[in-house]
Amino acid sequence: LWSKVVKGKELVEIRLPIGTGISGHVAKTGKTVNLKDAWKDKRFFSGFDLRTGFQTKTMLCMPMRDRKGKIIGVFQILNKVRGSFDKEDESFLEAFSVHAALAIENARLHQAIVEKERIEKEIEIAGAIQRRLLPKELPSLPSFDIDAMARPSKMVGGDYYDIIGLPGNRYVFVVADVSGKGVPAALLVSTLHASIHAYIEGSLNLAELAAKLNLVVYNNTEPERYITVFLGVLDLSEGIFTYVNAGHNFPIIYKPLQKLVIPLTSGGLPLGMFDFAEFQQETVTLDPKDTLILYTDGVTEAMNRSEKEYGEDRLLQAVERAGDKSAHEVKEAIVTDVDKFVAGEPQSDDLTVMVLKRVA
Repeated sequence: LWSKVVKGKELVEIRLPIGTGISGHVAKTGKTVNLKDAWKDKRFFSGFDLRTGFQTKTMLCMPMRDRKGKIIGVFQILNKVRGSFDKEDESFLEAFSVHAALAIENARLHQAIVEKERIEKEIEIAGAIQRRLLPKELPSLPSFDIDAMARPSKMVGGDYYDIIGLPGNRYVFVVADVSGKGVPAALLVSTLHASIHAYIEGSLNLAELAAKLNLVVYNNTEPERYITVFLGVLDLSEGIFTYVNAGHNFPIIYKPLQKLVIPLTSGGLPLGMFDFAEFQQETVTLDPKDTLILYTDGVTEAMNRSEKEYGEDRLLQAVERAGDKSAHEVKEAIVTDVDKFVAGEPQSDDLTVMVLKRVA
């Protein structure tokens, strides 16, 4: 029980557990207490008097209730000038407490509205930042089919993807997920986006790029923030895909000719957890008809009403069912399967899927 006591012009704060002292007793029981001599009542808490030098004599204490009858506080008045508190005083305080309770309830409602508006504004800003950083259109690559989407949750997280052209018929693929929500996550995505574009060079070494990005994130964020990111470079001439995985969900390759679904399980730490981190660069070859699926945990951690996650097994099955379809059809098959699983349940995380298919 948190109290503020007016003593003349002085405002004194008192904090007591529910059930302690007369006010705590009234808050717990909801019953009015009227005392002629507070010190003679064993429920009386003398700590305030002893601390301040004040002497409590008569006391009237009653609960304060909201519109639904729930106790939201107590009123306590002390030391009537003449005599003790009577029924007329109780009636007056009860009437006053009704008005005070309404004022408190209205203030709380106003505070809730202001906070809701603040959160909605933050979500709007974060969403605008996020949309501005995503590619306006995907490149058209010879012998490859691409599709991608990022669907923000109501809270707007930090999902991000990009495809960047390099000299020598090569393209960089990025899928990332920033910890946290709202504007802070969106700003960190912006930092990642700018850093990737600044550090990309013709003779690109992804392990070195990841190490540089790790230091940028570490030096520019709070300790609890980090980024999971998948970086890949596709050589169009040979179908060679070189990649680094920094704590991100394992990508999936589907080989329709062999009917194999293969997760790429190589990976390291997320960016920003430590000031120094080493990353391992790996290479795979995408053969004709092979499909590579990149995604964020908004896919695998999507929850239904029973709080069960969609999970990696369902994702692998959805990819296998999609088979040798176009990049767009594979992406839609995954998203549709996730949506069917959650059955309209609101999600707290963004959902991002990128599909790269070699068609020839």
